[in-house]
Amino acid sequence: MTGPRVVGIRRPDEALAALADGQVIAVPGDGGYQLAARHDRPDACAQLRALASGRADDPLQVVVGRRAQAVALASVWTEEAGLLTDRMWPGPLTVIVPFRHEAGDRPGGGDPVVHITMPAPRALRALCRDGEPLVVRALRRPDGSPIIDPAEVAARFTSPGIALIVNGGVCPGAGPTVVDCTASPPAVCRVGALPESYVDAALMMGNRRRKWFRRRSGPDIHAR
Repeated sequence: MTGPRVVGIRRPDEALAALADGQVIAVPGDGGYQLAARHDRPDACAQLRALASGRADDPLQVVVGRRAQAVALASVWTEEAGLLTDRMWPGPLTVIVPFRHEAGDRPGGGDPVVHITMPAPRALRALCRDGEPLVVRALRRPDGSPIIDPAEVAARFTSPGIALIVNGGVCPGAGPTVVDCTASPPAVCRVGALPESYVDAALMMGNRRRKWFRRRSGPDIHAR
């Protein structure tokens, strides 16, 4: 049996066409390869769930290429979510925010929240900027380790299931750090490529800046 075709990372036209046609593809992401489908294609998202049986701590995520796409998916985009993403996107950070039901089907099924990331790989962000946000899930070996080589992805899907593989080369490294922004202060749920101390520092610096602006704009700013 032939496996899915492999396309170059710098030639996104085929990948965009497959996604628009409601197909599932494999893409390089933070810490390994992922299956991806367009957020607005429910049948493709259901197929993705069936193909990518990951770990319990590997929820479906939504990948965005622009901040506006992330804000549109959230019913509440808190100031803290803004602070973190301002400093760390694009990069290996996933924020959990309340899902806005008008945005369509929930990526996680019945979950009232959505996990959103803007990953470091430029090619993956471009697929979202030029199309729609993508629902993704990490591809893993039976021992739970991530699949980081496109050749291994091709070997896994030798029968029909995914339309193509976007070849981004070998993608080693930790996955994204996951931060729950539905609570205040936000809580780190899983530490990945970004240390927890980076999250704490970003929030602390943002709070200090906010207090500084409040002092500068206070009623006594021109007091003699």
